[in-house]
Amino acid sequence: MELRTLSYFLAVAREQNMTEAANVLHVTQPTLSRQIADLEDELGKKLFTRTSRSTVLTEDGMHLRQRAEEILALVNQTEDEMKNDTIDLAGCIRIGAGETHAMHILADLFAKLHSHYPRLTVELFTGNADTVEEKLAHGLIDFALMIEPFNVEQYHFIRLPETMRVGIVTRDDSKWAQKSGITPDDLNAMPLLVSSRQSLNRYDYRQWSGGKVSAETMNIVGKFDLISNASHFIRTGIANAIGIDELLQLDTGHLKFIPLEPALTLSAVIVWKKYRLLSKSSSVFLQELQQYIAEASKTNSNLP
Repeated sequence: MELRTLSYFLAVAREQNMTEAANVLHVTQPTLSRQIADLEDELGKKLFTRTSRSTVLTEDGMHLRQRAEEILALVNQTEDEMKNDTIDLAGCIRIGAGETHAMHILADLFAKLHSHYPRLTVELFTGNADTVEEKLAHGLIDFALMIEPFNVEQYHFIRLPETMRVGIVTRDDSKWAQKSGITPDDLNAMPLLVSSRQSLNRYDYRQWSGGKVSAETMNIVGKFDLISNASHFIRTGIANAIGIDELLQLDTGHLKFIPLEPALTLSAVIVWKKYRLLSKSSSVFLQELQQYIAEASKTNSNLP
């Protein structure tokens, strides 16, 4: 399968019209139609449903579109890395992450590098852990910032020195807002929104509560991927959300974070694929990160 054919296929998928796609690609419509027909014959799959006005992806076509976009993105990324592998550091560092205040560490490191290498750029992808890890596995990002617990066995990783408190996010006028800490009994008593990754035991409630709290004892109203969207539901007063402290979107007002009591903290890790040759820009970024971690460890070891 040629890369050009995949480009043609994606153009038709985007435009949903063979004539308009041909105009975008600067080819004739019969040429484009023949390329798509040959691709369908090669795959033995029908990729489009055609009508007099539109060309719509089938289920097989939607699956190929996802893979084709990943393939071409990886090709473009590789070409950029090859072109920018020069002494005057350039290129793009691609970072995926969920919502966490620990991102400020990576932002500070990139800002430091960018002051020395102005042609260096960054591409950020925000999503839940599943979507971020999928992009990392397919080589579409260079680094991922993951909140533990996370299985790091198949990756290289660096654990960041900062920890994050787990607690609830509630309306600032709710019955829970005046509490200094949320006990296991409190958690069982309140309506809750929880992470959609609950099944992966992101928070070990049973161990934290001494057996008092579990998925069965909690009043779970719903689940969420990113708390920025969940915050709109919290503002209605229908439920509180379990999350981590110091998320920027909570500074918009009318919301308050209250930590769990006893305290429950999480750490974050930077991970990257094993057996993958990093671009020069990513390698320099990693060196800066390793130096930052070494200096932070030395500082902490000198504290009384």
